[in-house]
Amino acid sequence: MATATMAYGERRFGAAYTVRILVALGALGVLAGLWGSQPPRTSPHPALIWISISLVGASVALWIVLGKTVLTINDFGVRRESVFAQEEIAWGQIAETRYRVTPINVYAHFGLLGALLAMSSKSTKAQLSLELISADGKKLKVTSAIRDASEAIGMILARVMPPMVQSVKARLQRGETVQFGGIGLSAVAVTWKKNSIPVSQITKAEILRSNLQIKREGKWLAVISVRSDKVPNVLVFLEVLESLVPQVKSTGVDPLARVRF
Repeated sequence: MATATMAYGERRFGAAYTVRILVALGALGVLAGLWGSQPPRTSPHPALIWISISLVGASVALWIVLGKTVLTINDFGVRRESVFAQEEIAWGQIAETRYRVTPINVYAHFGLLGALLAMSSKSTKAQLSLELISADGKKLKVTSAIRDASEAIGMILARVMPPMVQSVKARLQRGETVQFGGIGLSAVAVTWKKNSIPVSQITKAEILRSNLQIKREGKWLAVISVRSDKVPNVLVFLEVLESLVPQVKSTGVDPLARVRF
């Protein structure tokens, strides 16, 4: 039953057009290459005609299949439906998140058409990926294949992060060191491999392109640089670290706020 803290209602996010447009452009490119290799002033070979029909048919079918993907966020949890499967995970089941941002510039390869596509999209700077994992290993992934993926991921993070952050802070207050994969966090230090970095010496913590990077006072290079999705609950780690390190600016739950390209 929904409570006052579960008042999202229901939001549905359909499939993004970006992947489908790229598939169509790829098919057009192959067709242009095939027909361009046809000798001038000769009748097209029957095989070429059938290949073209098959390619167009496959592209149309793929466009329809990709368009069937829907992400639903409601009071119960998150559901992802496609023609291949349906995945669902309740809010209370989510024990871990894996987050990655991959900068992209695929439109540069398509000239003026690519520039128009880039201007029409709000998420062209990066490919987003947020994987939700339950305690029993169930997984559900939200990516930029979903329209308005940044908004959807922001809604999910706003729901799952606060209790995770509070749990980690409570453990730190008890003197524990909390592990985020290979990174350990205590109230006084961050540990990585054989290194221990006092939180008072941390000057910057951010996701730079696809990597979590942490810089230490007096060091030019990052003392920690690891792909962000290799760090379980990486955004929880950053949120808690920001509360321990006043010099690291808080950025909230915007999925792109902590990312620098």
